[in-house]
Amino acid sequence: MKVYSGLTVIGVVIALSSAMYLSQSNRPYDLVAIKFCPKTANLPPRYGEEFSQRSQETLDKKYCSYEHKLLKEIWSQKQFESSTPLPESSFSIRHIPASNKNAIWFLVAPVASGIAYLSWTKKAEIDELSAHYELEAYKNCIKLTTVSSQNEREFKTLQTNQTWDKQKVKHGFISIEAMQDKLKRSSLIQDKTHTSTLKQFDLADSDMDKKIAENLKDKHKADKESQKILGKKSGNDSETSSNPDSYIQERVNQLLEALKQWEDGWLYTIIKNNKPLWLIGSQGSGKTNTAGCIAIIRKYCFDAPIYQLIDRHATGENWQVWQLLDAQIKAESESEIGQALEDACSRWLTRIKEVPKQKQQLVIDEFTNLKKIASCKESAMKFFSMHLTDTRKAGIVFYWHQSLFYQ
Repeated sequence: MKVYSGLTVIGVVIALSSAMYLSQSNRPYDLVAIKFCPKTANLPPRYGEEFSQRSQETLDKKYCSYEHKLLKEIWSQKQFESSTPLPESSFSIRHIPASNKNAIWFLVAPVASGIAYLSWTKKAEIDELSAHYELEAYKNCIKLTTVSSQNEREFKTLQTNQTWDKQKVKHGFISIEAMQDKLKRSSLIQDKTHTSTLKQFDLADSDMDKKIAENLKDKHKADKESQKILGKKSGNDSETSSNPDSYIQERVNQLLEALKQWEDGWLYTIIKNNKPLWLIGSQGSGKTNTAGCIAIIRKYCFDAPIYQLIDRHATGENWQVWQLLDAQIKAESESEIGQALEDACSRWLTRIKEVPKQKQQLVIDEFTNLKKIASCKESAMKFFSMHLTDTRKAGIVFYWHQSLFYQ
């Protein structure tokens, strides 16, 4: 502890000293400190020694108490240029050599500061641990004292009860048989309490086992029903983990087979068809969700990616429905929708010339309202007139959403 405190103090002192030393600028030239101390002319034997000494002290007090610093070269030059130079005995000259700092001092201050900081941190850590251990020892001491006092009180209580029981038996207030019966009934109560507690633990364990068994039963039943619906056979788990592509293709085949078998396959015929699909219904009837489901099935089962999504609420109210489609182009504002309709018509003519093999999907939401918007009216009418024949030739699959309003 004292070592770290000493290191902290030493580091701070060294850092401050280094900083003070570094604050002095370099002086690469020599200086001279000059005092003008003329000698008195009142010398013996003409004047007495005492008078001569007082005269010299008067001159020193008047002239020799001030020191002037200047460059050594300037002083030498002025003495050389003077026509009547003063004698050197009348001057007190002190030479001040040039000073050059070493670059190593630039590292002393931060290193010393770091050592002081680390030493103080270590000291604080030791103090904290010492206080923690001291507190833990104090807490343990209190616990031991409390437990000891409690045991002592229980022992004294038991001893007092036994003493009073002996006194009662001795004076005939209670018989020995009654004491034995009391001890027997107390032991019996303790045994029953122990047995009841064990039964409660067993009951809790049995309830948990029952719930686990019911959960396993429900899980097995759900797995069996899902296997029945999807036509999944047992023993395919290892194949799924070894070849995920074959597993995905198997699930696609299972979905297509289920669509073919459900109500004579009318839904499969609609999804596989390459003609425009209109979804008409009232508000909240599920047109958007239905279009999203069909588009996802066509994307993954018939290799038809979604090229365009035209919806004024694409990133608003309907974003949760369209987020899985991953459309390449989204048109949401009125200007974007008008341009998207024009681009679609131009792309259809280009794809017809190319005779494409891969299909593309185009989804339009609330097409009825688009024809009422001034900036989209002409593009919407042109789009509507071309959709009957050009979309099939261009390999474009798209959906129209139209709401019915009842008053």
